[in-house]
Amino acid sequence: MTVQTAPDIPEDFARRFAKAFEAFVAEVRAAVAAGILDPAYSFTPAFLMWQTEALPRLEEELAAVENGFARYQIGETGTIAQLARYQLGLAGHLDGFPLDFAGTDRAKTINQLETAVVVAASRLCSAAGNH
Repeated sequence: MTVQTAPDIPEDFARRFAKAFEAFVAEVRAAVAAGILDPAYSFTPAFLMWQTEALPRLEEELAAVENGFARYQIGETGTIAQLARYQLGLAGHLDGFPLDFAGTDRAKTINQLETAVVVAASRLCSAAGNH
């Protein structure tokens, strides 16, 4: 019986994925914080969904990604690869959450950061052989 080892995932791929997800969540957090102060957004159903549902979930996922990257740094690559594979579907996870919940400018930025997460996740998954 042979022991299979996890494929080598370049550190840059793991770091880019973690940083991309961190930037995405930071922008959502900033959009919610700014939206709270703007009555044009703060009482809309879309804003409230992001504030009470999407952001808390994304913050939990960010904690998992941070943990996965910490594990990666001590040699365990499976967790970060699994998390990246899950985030390949980030847009689908956010179906029903309008990106313009805090305005069109924020929506554009959030969309770009969401795309960056998926691209980074895809590269990591390709390196891990689980795309």
